[in-house]
Amino acid sequence: MSHDGHQPLDRARTASNPKHTRSSSCELKSPASKRSQVPRACERCKRLRRGCSEYRPCRRCVDAGLRDQCHGGGSPLQVMPSPTNGSGSNYQRLAALLPSHVLEHCARRFFETLHPTIPVLTDQYLARLRSVALYAETGIESLCVLVAMCAQVLLQAEEPEGLLELDDGVETKAAYGRLLLEAARSVQRTLAARLPPSIEVCLFTFFMYACETSLSHHSQAFRCLREATTMLMLFRPPEADEIVQLVHARLFWVLLISERSHAIRYRRPLTLSICHDTPKLRLADPSLAGFSSLAALFTPVDTSFVAMLNQEIMLMPPSASGLDSIEAAVNAALSPGIALHDTQKANLRVTQLWLRIIIWQLRLRLGWLVEESLRPSQTFRFPMEVAKDLMLSTRDLPLSSLIVHGVGLTEKMFDIASTLIDVLARVPATPTTAMVFTDSRNQHLAYIRSIIVRLPGGTTIYDDLLEKHIQQALPDQAS
Repeated sequence: MSHDGHQPLDRARTASNPKHTRSSSCELKSPASKRSQVPRACERCKRLRRGCSEYRPCRRCVDAGLRDQCHGGGSPLQVMPSPTNGSGSNYQRLAALLPSHVLEHCARRFFETLHPTIPVLTDQYLARLRSVALYAETGIESLCVLVAMCAQVLLQAEEPEGLLELDDGVETKAAYGRLLLEAARSVQRTLAARLPPSIEVCLFTFFMYACETSLSHHSQAFRCLREATTMLMLFRPPEADEIVQLVHARLFWVLLISERSHAIRYRRPLTLSICHDTPKLRLADPSLAGFSSLAALFTPVDTSFVAMLNQEIMLMPPSASGLDSIEAAVNAALSPGIALHDTQKANLRVTQLWLRIIIWQLRLRLGWLVEESLRPSQTFRFPMEVAKDLMLSTRDLPLSSLIVHGVGLTEKMFDIASTLIDVLARVPATPTTAMVFTDSRNQHLAYIRSIIVRLPGGTTIYDDLLEKHIQQALPDQAS
């Protein structure tokens, strides 16, 4: 998709960076206010004799993990009172961090890699965001969406050590993504306090959730997710604005999927539910075919299912037939023959198999499994079949199609592998399972581990956990 032809944010960068000089027609349209006079370099950068900026903490200190030690020299700041001083300085800082070529790159990469799974932006809406973001008086919310979107792309969809060219040198994409996230955090509390929330604030908070999730900041991610769902429930899209209505509907379903996936992985309650007045997806749009299937996967995973999973005290006890209905809906969610991106195939296949494992775990806890059954999902050996299906359904996909989904997909594959280890340790070697207990009995587990170590968080967290699990459950097979 093309994103050319939009005006860059150079107006803002001109005002915040003296290296960029533009004509008077390109100056920021912001109310005049006297700027604070501050020393250019912080004490640390002065000692190192390195370039710095007027913003605190500066980028060099943030990258070095010394943001708390970033202090300017000289006398205290003399801030002139101005009703727009706070929001204006936030705007200037964010705009200076987002040169037009970085925004162009991240927008293109978002539509290439992330949009098939989280289609919360459209070309038209992105053009609107970029247009509004040019103006300091009204553009802070739009600019925040763009900054947070770019941060997610750099943190999740790019090679961490890949280089990004900037006006004053180069920076790794992961480091610059963290810098953008840090800058976005500085205004998050201010925007969250605005009532009623705008669709831009809802989107911004969702992207902040995605960024925190990419960095495995679980508590911060949950807070952002809960804020985003609450804001969206308070937001009412204007009837005359079809673009906002479209974005609102898509964001609702993205948040519903994210919340239900998060609730299962971390045993959290739900806030969003599907009702008669729930925004509808435009199923005629072929680009949403994969996303519609993802929504169908999580539709049956409702509040009653999550209540069972969380062992809530319920007036009506859980029933085997109800769980059977949920399983049937999960199995029927993926329609064969639809055209999908590789990233969609990876996410849909892994997620469906993961949900089957979650349902199996619930049956195990409730005592609803048997040794033999015409329905394999109701037997103790079912995770072996799931592991086999996982290998068969992902080995034809490029690794990049798995990596782009971040640590969330790694956690799903970890759940499948961990459950498989438990089953291999407990299922007796009968003639029925003799083939499992041969030299090739662990090929499915070995395959899953070989994928996990190449996914986000695999080598640093999840493979070590699997190795410890194997040492305890299958000590003769520990590496």
